[in-house]
Amino acid sequence: MRKAGLTLLVAAALAAIALLTMAGSLGDPVRWTPDGLFYQARSLELQGTDRDVALERVFQGPLGAELRRIDPDRSGDPDWVAYNAKFYERRITVPAAAAALEPVAGERAVLDISVAGYVAAILAIFALLLLRFRLPIAAAVTLATIALPALRYHSSFPLTDSWGVALQTAAFVCGLFALERGRRWLLPWVAAIVLLSFTRDSVWIPIIAALGVTLNLRSKDSLLLLGSAFAAALPALLIFSLPLQDLLATMLNGIQPSADTSWAFIADRYPGAFVDLLQAEGGHVRDGAWYSAAFLLCGLALLFLLGWGKRRTAATTFLQAGALAGIAYILVVPIFSAFRLELVCVPMAAYGLALGAEWASERFPKLAWARTPALPAARQR
Repeated sequence: MRKAGLTLLVAAALAAIALLTMAGSLGDPVRWTPDGLFYQARSLELQGTDRDVALERVFQGPLGAELRRIDPDRSGDPDWVAYNAKFYERRITVPAAAAALEPVAGERAVLDISVAGYVAAILAIFALLLLRFRLPIAAAVTLATIALPALRYHSSFPLTDSWGVALQTAAFVCGLFALERGRRWLLPWVAAIVLLSFTRDSVWIPIIAALGVTLNLRSKDSLLLLGSAFAAALPALLIFSLPLQDLLATMLNGIQPSADTSWAFIADRYPGAFVDLLQAEGGHVRDGAWYSAAFLLCGLALLFLLGWGKRRTAATTFLQAGALAGIAYILVVPIFSAFRLELVCVPMAAYGLALGAEWASERFPKLAWARTPALPAARQR
């Protein structure tokens, strides 16, 4: 009971720190982006406003005034808005929550939901780390995650990314519980997958992670995990189709609708876009984004370098497969996003950093307080 109480106290402190780092976003005017305006329009649509009317009210009204001024060829073009709206139809979780909150929060509802998602993501990462590591390591790495500029920055806009990280991490937690503590955890695993499928297209990351752990363990529980994940993601795919070719062609055409959406056009544009991405990311790091880059690169490297031998568990297998899926997700559309797309790798990177802290504690006697006891034989993978 004393240990549980201390853990809850630390979790509350971490949540409070995370919320304090977002105090400016809660007090300052909402900074609207094209994505944010699409979510605002979707929220109005879920409240009963006609789709075209909602888009016009948001993009052509006061909320979109600044974007129309600085981005007339996209946000200021009704045809561009109408064409791109289809790419946001499936993402209804955050707009639906904002619609429910709108009577209290008004036009800030989507932003408030985004900030809540940031706190939820921090707590989910803390829970993920506690599955394997002692409280000091879990708390220290979670604090490092709170300090992650990319996650905090993108969560300060009316977007869905923070909830994408939170739900993806929750899926990993529930999936690991289902593998190691019983099939009763399949229900929350399915719930996390369903919610993620209506929030972000990154739903495939935990599903591919489940495939990776299934190929490794070849157990009935892992097969149930994989099968239930596919079933959970299916409703979103059936209700809302995602025109993948149109999306890729648009992204590779300067985020403008392309008359040619063929795979040949996409393949022709992809190499140049990939080179541009590497150059832009390099410039972003040189301009000050070194911490976000170091967090992600070092964390993922440690996950693969140290996630073997006695540290090889269902968790490391699950998260390594998820990391590979996350990297593939980023590379599918090689567009500079200021580490926004890379946020899908934050849970896996955090776990890798915790492995690094554990490794360090084994080699320096003064860090004995942070060492994690050897895992029971039944949990070795």
